Amino acid sequence: MKQCLARKLSATGWSTTLLPMRTLAHRRVLSPVVMFLLAASLPVTASAHVKWFSNFSFADRPRNLQEALTPTTGALIVLSAVVLGVLVFLDRRLAENRWVNWVNQLLERYQNQSLLVMRIGIAATLLLAWNGDSMLMPELKVPAEWIGWVQFLVVLLLLFPATVRIAGVGVGFLYVLGIAFFGPLHMLDYAFFAGTAWYFYSSSFRSERWRATGLPALYGTVGFSLCWVSLEKLIYPDWGLYVLQQDPALTMGFPLQFFLTSTAFIEFTLGYLLIICLLPRPFAIVITLIFFSTTLVFGRTEIIGHTPLHVALVVFVLEGAGRLYHAPITFYRHLPKRIAFAVVGFVLVFALLFSAYEGFAWRKYGEYLQGKYPQSPTEHKG
Repeated sequence: MKQCLARKLSATGWSTTLLPMRTLAHRRVLSPVVMFLLAASLPVTASAHVKWFSNFSFADRPRNLQEALTPTTGALIVLSAVVLGVLVFLDRRLAENRWVNWVNQLLERYQNQSLLVMRIGIAATLLLAWNGDSMLMPELKVPAEWIGWVQFLVVLLLLFPATVRIAGVGVGFLYVLGIAFFGPLHMLDYAFFAGTAWYFYSSSFRSERWRATGLPALYGTVGFSLCWVSLEKLIYPDWGLYVLQQDPALTMGFPLQFFLTSTAFIEFTLGYLLIICLLPRPFAIVITLIFFSTTLVFGRTEIIGHTPLHVALVVFVLEGAGRLYHAPITFYRHLPKRIAFAVVGFVLVFALLFSAYEGFAWRKYGEYLQGKYPQSPTEHKG
């Protein structure tokens, strides 16, 4: 997938434009900007899940806050905040564009197909995982045979509109089982299954207000998952470096550590954009198109892992921000307050999630040092 992206960059002239910098100083100044420009057109570079392809174990020593907050990290936090401010301004301008409004009206005609899209996509994901002796995701090997049959039953329930609500309970049950068997630190990567469970369950409510809660739940959990997964690149950098070292061409000439840290912030920013529902349709369209153009490169693992995200992003394209509940970014009408909300919120969410991830990681590491570490069948030591 990433090799394909590198070839595309080379063919379009990016590689010859970016790499031959006159001085190292120029490169250091331009590199963060380049990475965020790439994020707008190539967000897939930040979306690959390290655990699917890396030797990893929670027995590895995690980084602490002081080790992770390098000058590069600080610069990327500032750059992310600047980019968010620009995107808030762009969102206001696009809202006044008649062509954008025409496209939004066109897509809204297909909003009633959103539930069908989710049913098909999640059923396909569960069926592929069941066939591969996995639970929900590729690396979560089924710890007991009966769980696989529960997963297959959920697939059958998703076939019929009358049983979608029960299927939602089933998806939630599988996610809770995942927490019990693999631990919350691992399963928070896949929090979007909790949002998916509620999306299915709430679809059968008679009250329109309750039915409408499924979409913000999906936005919040998908965005959270992207943010949470990005933090492993900062706290467990060796996992991501292992993948990059297998094929350094994936970094497009950037230093491995810098590329890994930059992609972490790209992924976190994309997740945060979904949480606050800023430009949901444009970003969902871009990410979806790139995912569909590259999914087959890594084969079955990539297909199973990314299909739930594919279908959620298609729902975001069809639904937009939704009709009944206001998106968080619209809490303030005045542009300066809206920009401040987006920027300050980004910093606070990053600090909160980083602290939580760090706490979970060091607790796991402490259990390992005390000999209490529960070896998981999903983890591999290189």
